[in-house]
Amino acid sequence: MSTMLVIEDDPAWRSLYLLEFGKQFDIYEANDGLQALSMLDSLHPDVILLDLKLPRMDGRAFLRQMERKGVKAPVVVCSGLLPEGDPAMAGLQMAPKSHDLKYVRSAVRALVDARGTSAGAAIEDEDAPEWFD
Repeated sequence: MSTMLVIEDDPAWRSLYLLEFGKQFDIYEANDGLQALSMLDSLHPDVILLDLKLPRMDGRAFLRQMERKGVKAPVVVCSGLLPEGDPAMAGLQMAPKSHDLKYVRSAVRALVDARGTSAGAAIEDEDAPEWFD
């Protein structure tokens, strides 16, 4: 099964992501960028969901450190306020937070389709989860 690292300080959002993606991914959770960075030593996620406003180490600092470590995992930036025209965000999937998770689902789907991770196999399955439709 593919792995997803959720970097989010709000437990309610983490729970929503777990409910939404828990059948397609092994979900690992971090409360902030510093905790997530330490997890990257042993975890090689197929997808990272990243909030930008985090305690201790925010999302931008996490992205810089992730790059320094040479980690190439695809990232979906999930934030209530997305930066426009920020060069540090170039090439990342952006998904504004919404209660129905439709933007996050679309961004994860785009990454799964582009990367061909094992979660993508569910797309052809007749029992595919609704979020792949």
